[in-house]
Amino acid sequence: MVARDDDMPFHAVVRTELLEQIRTGKLRPHDQVPTEPELMERYGVSRTTVRRALRDLETQGFVTREPGRGTFVREPHVKPRLDRLTGFVEDMDALGLEASATVELVERTRAGSEVATQLGLRRGEEVVHIERVRLGNEVPISFDESWFPTDVGDRVAQENLAEDPFYAILEDKYDIALAGADFVVRATSADDRIAGHLQIEPGRPVLRLTRLSRRKPDGRPLIFEFLHYAGDRISYRLTLDR
Repeated sequence: MVARDDDMPFHAVVRTELLEQIRTGKLRPHDQVPTEPELMERYGVSRTTVRRALRDLETQGFVTREPGRGTFVREPHVKPRLDRLTGFVEDMDALGLEASATVELVERTRAGSEVATQLGLRRGEEVVHIERVRLGNEVPISFDESWFPTDVGDRVAQENLAEDPFYAILEDKYDIALAGADFVVRATSADDRIAGHLQIEPGRPVLRLTRLSRRKPDGRPLIFEFLHYAGDRISYRLTLDR
Protein backbone atom coordinates (compact mmCIF):
# COMPACT_ATOMS: atom_id res chain seq x y z
CA MET A 1 0.00 0.00 0.00
CA VAL A 2 1.36 3.41 -0.95
CA ALA A 3 2.20 5.77 1.91
CA ARG A 4 0.30 9.02 1.93
CA ASP A 5 -0.75 11.96 4.06
CA ASP A 6 -4.16 11.51 5.60
CA ASP A 7 -5.59 14.39 3.55
CA MET A 8 -4.12 13.30 0.17
CA PRO A 9 -6.27 11.10 -2.10
CA PHE A 10 -4.65 7.91 -3.40
CA HIS A 11 -4.82 9.05 -7.03
CA ALA A 12 -2.91 12.22 -6.09
CA VAL A 13 -0.14 10.15 -4.51
CA VAL A 14 0.22 7.98 -7.61
CA ARG A 15 0.16 11.04 -9.87
CA THR A 16 2.74 12.87 -7.73
CA GLU A 17 5.15 9.93 -7.66
CA LEU A 18 4.90 9.37 -11.42
CA LEU A 19 5.40 13.08 -12.01
CA GLU A 20 8.51 13.04 -9.84
CA GLN A 21 9.92 10.21 -11.97
CA ILE A 22 9.27 12.29 -15.10
CA ARG A 23 10.84 15.41 -13.63
CA THR A 24 13.95 13.58 -12.40
CA GLY A 25 14.45 11.77 -15.71
CA LYS A 26 13.71 8.28 -14.44
CA LEU A 27 10.92 8.32 -17.00
CA ARG A 28 12.14 10.11 -20.12
CA PRO A 29 10.26 11.35 -23.20
CA HIS A 30 8.76 8.45 -25.20
CA ASP A 31 9.28 6.00 -22.30
CA GLN A 32 6.25 3.86 -21.52
CA VAL A 33 4.71 4.40 -18.11
CA PRO A 34 4.10 1.16 -16.17
CA THR A 35 0.84 -0.49 -17.15
CA GLU A 36 -2.36 -0.13 -15.14
CA PRO A 37 -2.01 -3.62 -13.56
CA GLU A 38 1.64 -2.86 -12.68
CA LEU A 39 0.67 0.42 -11.02
CA MET A 40 -2.22 -1.23 -9.20
CA GLU A 41 0.13 -3.84 -7.75
CA ARG A 42 2.93 -1.38 -6.99
CA TYR A 43 0.73 1.06 -5.09
CA GLY A 44 -1.96 -1.28 -3.80
CA VAL A 45 -4.77 0.79 -5.32
CA SER A 46 -7.75 0.20 -7.60
CA ARG A 47 -7.85 0.50 -11.38
CA THR A 48 -10.12 3.53 -11.01
CA THR A 49 -7.47 5.25 -8.88
CA VAL A 50 -4.72 4.50 -11.41
CA ARG A 51 -6.81 5.74 -14.31
CA ARG A 52 -7.60 8.97 -12.47
CA ALA A 53 -3.87 9.58 -11.86
CA LEU A 54 -3.00 8.91 -15.51
CA ARG A 55 -5.86 11.09 -16.72
CA ASP A 56 -4.61 13.95 -14.55
CA LEU A 57 -1.10 13.61 -15.99
CA GLU A 58 -2.52 13.56 -19.51
CA THR A 59 -4.58 16.69 -18.86
CA GLN A 60 -1.47 18.44 -17.53
CA GLY A 61 0.41 17.49 -20.71
CA PHE A 62 3.00 15.15 -19.20
CA VAL A 63 1.84 11.90 -20.82
CA THR A 64 -0.15 10.72 -23.80
CA ARG A 65 -2.40 7.66 -23.69
CA GLU A 66 -2.51 5.51 -26.83
CA PRO A 67 -5.34 2.95 -27.01
CA GLY A 68 -4.00 -0.57 -27.33
CA ARG A 69 -0.40 0.50 -26.67
CA GLY A 70 -0.24 2.17 -23.27
CA THR A 71 0.73 5.47 -21.70
CA PHE A 72 3.90 7.29 -22.81
CA VAL A 73 5.84 10.28 -21.49
CA ARG A 74 5.48 13.33 -23.73
CA GLU A 75 8.30 15.62 -24.72
CA PRO A 76 8.38 18.82 -22.65
CA HIS A 77 5.94 21.38 -24.02
CA VAL A 78 6.54 25.05 -23.26
CA LYS A 79 3.58 27.41 -22.85
CA PRO A 80 5.02 30.87 -22.19
CA ARG A 81 2.74 33.88 -21.92
CA LEU A 82 3.01 36.76 -24.35
CA ASP A 83 1.55 39.36 -22.01
CA ARG A 84 4.67 39.57 -19.83
CA LEU A 85 8.39 39.03 -20.36
CA THR A 86 9.74 35.77 -18.98
CA GLY A 87 12.96 33.89 -19.56
CA PHE A 88 13.49 30.24 -20.41
CA VAL A 89 14.36 29.19 -16.86
CA GLU A 90 11.20 30.83 -15.54
CA ASP A 91 9.14 28.96 -18.14
CA MET A 92 10.77 25.67 -17.18
CA ASP A 93 10.27 26.32 -13.47
CA ALA A 94 6.57 26.93 -14.10
CA LEU A 95 6.38 23.45 -15.66
CA GLY A 96 8.41 21.82 -12.91
CA LEU A 97 11.17 20.94 -15.39
CA GLU A 98 14.92 21.26 -14.87
CA ALA A 99 16.39 23.92 -17.15
CA SER A 100 19.91 23.64 -18.52
CA ALA A 101 21.88 24.71 -21.57
CA THR A 102 24.78 23.76 -23.78
CA VAL A 103 26.93 26.60 -25.09
CA GLU A 104 27.64 26.11 -28.79
CA LEU A 105 29.41 29.36 -29.65
CA VAL A 106 30.78 32.53 -28.01
CA GLU A 107 32.52 35.00 -30.28
CA ARG A 108 33.13 38.61 -31.17
CA THR A 109 31.98 39.26 -34.73
CA ARG A 110 30.88 42.04 -37.06
CA ALA A 111 27.24 43.02 -37.06
CA GLY A 112 25.32 42.34 -40.25
CA SER A 113 22.55 44.65 -41.44
CA GLU A 114 19.70 43.20 -39.37
CA VAL A 115 21.68 42.82 -36.15
CA ALA A 116 23.11 46.34 -36.48
CA THR A 117 19.70 47.86 -37.14
CA GLN A 118 18.07 46.08 -34.22
CA LEU A 119 20.83 46.99 -31.75
CA GLY A 120 21.13 50.58 -32.98
CA LEU A 121 24.70 50.09 -34.20
CA ARG A 122 26.59 50.71 -37.43
CA ARG A 123 26.88 47.80 -39.84
CA GLY A 124 30.23 46.09 -39.31
CA GLU A 125 30.51 47.28 -35.71
CA GLU A 126 31.67 44.57 -33.33
CA VAL A 127 29.08 42.62 -31.34
CA VAL A 128 29.19 39.57 -29.08
CA HIS A 129 27.44 36.55 -30.61
CA ILE A 130 26.36 33.61 -28.41
CA GLU A 131 24.61 30.39 -29.46
CA ARG A 132 23.05 28.00 -26.97
CA VAL A 133 20.76 24.99 -26.93
CA ARG A 134 18.24 25.27 -24.08
CA LEU A 135 17.00 22.05 -22.52
CA GLY A 136 14.16 20.99 -20.26
CA ASN A 137 14.85 17.75 -18.41
CA GLU A 138 17.75 17.27 -20.86
CA VAL A 139 15.46 17.46 -23.92
CA PRO A 140 16.35 20.22 -26.44
CA ILE A 141 13.59 22.83 -26.38
CA SER A 142 15.12 25.77 -28.23
CA PHE A 143 18.20 26.77 -30.19
CA ASP A 144 19.04 30.41 -29.44
CA GLU A 145 21.20 32.84 -31.40
CA SER A 146 21.87 36.03 -29.42
CA TRP A 147 23.78 39.26 -30.12
CA PHE A 148 24.88 41.91 -27.61
CA PRO A 149 26.61 45.28 -27.87
CA THR A 150 30.17 44.66 -26.75
CA ASP A 151 29.98 46.76 -23.54
CA VAL A 152 27.38 44.32 -22.20
CA GLY A 153 28.23 41.19 -24.20
CA ASP A 154 31.87 41.03 -23.12
CA ARG A 155 30.75 40.78 -19.50
CA VAL A 156 28.00 38.26 -20.20
CA ALA A 157 30.40 36.08 -22.22
CA GLN A 158 32.55 35.54 -19.10
CA GLU A 159 29.68 34.05 -17.10
CA ASN A 160 28.59 30.43 -16.68
CA LEU A 161 26.17 30.39 -19.61
CA ALA A 162 25.47 26.67 -19.27
CA GLU A 163 23.69 27.38 -15.98
CA ASP A 164 22.89 31.07 -15.69
CA PRO A 165 20.26 32.71 -17.94
CA PHE A 166 20.95 36.07 -19.57
CA TYR A 167 18.19 37.92 -17.73
CA ALA A 168 19.40 36.73 -14.32
CA ILE A 169 23.00 37.68 -15.16
CA LEU A 170 21.99 41.15 -16.28
CA GLU A 171 19.51 41.91 -13.51
CA ASP A 172 21.06 40.15 -10.53
CA LYS A 173 24.80 40.49 -11.15
CA TYR A 174 25.12 43.69 -13.15
CA ASP A 175 22.00 45.50 -11.92
CA ILE A 176 20.83 46.13 -15.50
CA ALA A 177 17.03 46.34 -15.39
CA LEU A 178 14.95 45.12 -18.32
CA ALA A 179 12.18 47.32 -19.63
CA GLY A 180 10.58 44.68 -21.87
CA ALA A 181 10.99 43.15 -25.31
CA ASP A 182 9.66 43.33 -28.86
CA PHE A 183 8.55 40.01 -30.37
CA VAL A 184 7.94 38.70 -33.87
CA VAL A 185 6.76 35.09 -34.18
CA ARG A 186 6.66 33.18 -37.45
CA ALA A 187 6.53 29.60 -38.64
CA THR A 188 9.41 28.13 -40.62
CA SER A 189 11.09 24.77 -41.12
CA ALA A 190 14.27 23.37 -39.65
CA ASP A 191 17.38 23.48 -41.81
CA ASP A 192 20.14 20.94 -41.15
CA ARG A 193 21.88 23.08 -38.54
CA ILE A 194 18.77 23.92 -36.50
CA ALA A 195 17.48 20.35 -36.80
CA GLY A 196 20.78 19.02 -35.49
CA HIS A 197 20.67 21.28 -32.43
CA LEU A 198 17.03 20.43 -31.68
CA GLN A 199 17.49 16.72 -32.47
CA ILE A 200 14.63 16.69 -34.98
CA GLU A 201 14.39 15.78 -38.65
CA PRO A 202 15.33 18.49 -41.19
CA GLY A 203 12.22 20.10 -42.61
CA ARG A 204 10.21 19.68 -39.41
CA PRO A 205 8.07 22.71 -38.42
CA VAL A 206 9.90 25.25 -36.29
CA LEU A 207 8.59 28.35 -34.56
CA ARG A 208 11.12 31.18 -34.84
CA LEU A 209 10.80 33.92 -32.28
CA THR A 210 12.64 37.17 -33.01
CA ARG A 211 13.14 39.01 -29.71
CA LEU A 212 14.70 42.40 -28.98
CA SER A 213 15.11 42.99 -25.24
CA ARG A 214 15.45 46.57 -24.00
CA ARG A 215 16.90 48.07 -20.83
CA LYS A 216 15.50 50.57 -18.37
CA PRO A 217 15.14 53.49 -18.18
CA ASP A 218 16.01 54.58 -21.73
CA GLY A 219 14.73 51.59 -23.74
CA ARG A 220 18.17 51.02 -25.23
CA PRO A 221 18.44 47.73 -27.22
CA LEU A 222 20.24 45.17 -25.11
CA ILE A 223 19.90 41.69 -26.71
CA PHE A 224 18.76 40.75 -30.21
CA GLU A 225 17.86 37.07 -30.62
CA PHE A 226 16.49 34.36 -32.87
CA LEU A 227 14.93 31.63 -30.71
CA HIS A 228 14.07 28.44 -32.61
CA TYR A 229 11.56 26.00 -31.09
CA ALA A 230 10.47 22.64 -32.46
CA GLY A 231 6.87 23.25 -33.45
CA ASP A 232 5.44 20.49 -31.29
CA ARG A 233 7.32 21.63 -28.17
CA ILE A 234 5.82 25.09 -27.72
CA SER A 235 2.52 26.96 -27.79
CA TYR A 236 1.84 30.53 -26.73
CA ARG A 237 -0.89 31.80 -24.46
CA LEU A 238 -2.30 35.30 -24.72
CA THR A 239 -5.28 36.88 -22.97
CA LEU A 240 -6.87 39.75 -24.87
CA ASP A 241 -9.25 42.33 -23.41
CA ARG A 242 -12.05 43.77 -25.47
